[in-house]
Amino acid sequence: MTKKPLFQQSPQSSEALDWHHKKLFYPTDYNGYYHWHQGCELLIVFDGAGSVVVNQQMSPIKKGMLFFFQPFQLHHVAPASAAPYERATLHFDPLHAEKRLTAYPAMVQFFRQLKNDYNQDPFIDFSEDYFYIRSLCDMHDKMAEAASINERAEREELLLIQLLSYMQHQLKGRPPTKELRKIHYAERIMGWIEDHLMEPFDLSLLAQDLYLSKSYVSKVFRRETGSSITDYLTARRMKEACHLLQTTSLPIDEISQRIGLTNVSYFIQMFKRKTNATPHQYRLSMNTDNNHV
Repeated sequence: MTKKPLFQQSPQSSEALDWHHKKLFYPTDYNGYYHWHQGCELLIVFDGAGSVVVNQQMSPIKKGMLFFFQPFQLHHVAPASAAPYERATLHFDPLHAEKRLTAYPAMVQFFRQLKNDYNQDPFIDFSEDYFYIRSLCDMHDKMAEAASINERAEREELLLIQLLSYMQHQLKGRPPTKELRKIHYAERIMGWIEDHLMEPFDLSLLAQDLYLSKSYVSKVFRRETGSSITDYLTARRMKEACHLLQTTSLPIDEISQRIGLTNVSYFIQMFKRKTNATPHQYRLSMNTDNNHV
């Protein structure tokens, strides 16, 4: 099975929203991976168990969870292997969303904070309102079956507004956290990688700094996240490379050095394998996109 690229462009123009609902999807057929989107993503979990990694924080997957992933936010969804998994996703262009929200000034302000606030909690528990969210999504699916392309796009926009309105209500009334959240080993490992991203990776040094054995470091990371340290490190390096290619004029070899890869040829090969473009092609495409904004 060929993996999807780590970086996914957000839908454009008439397809500025992209809705997918998979029912009773079993994780034995699920190939989760660290990735990010140019646009935003809403993940609605109707059934299942497991964990979600958002940047360097872990949250549980359970029935009645709604996750919001910001543009370019690295994340990984790992359903438990023994349980059915049903979820819906809505990917959308944030600029398109803001234009559609102009009739709701308070919601525009909320959405801007939602997509830019790096201190936000990654999820909302809608278990008490499960029937409402479920009915909202099921009704959308039912009406979309007989709708034209334009009608379907309009219904997806309406669904987005309804979901954002619900999130606005839920987050406004959320009480402050009274106790510290347990920090998982995987989060400590991701924090260490963040602090040493510009250096060649050394598993022995990582294990030593965390007072763990090398074998346990790898084992506990996979157990807690559903993926390997190597997969996470690769995704994090590629994300940083994309950021530097888009926001700086640094030469390719210096970008390679800044993400801890001393062999520039290897960096170019890895970047193309993971993003379906060379670093040079990616930079050109980003410059072209920016010139059309």
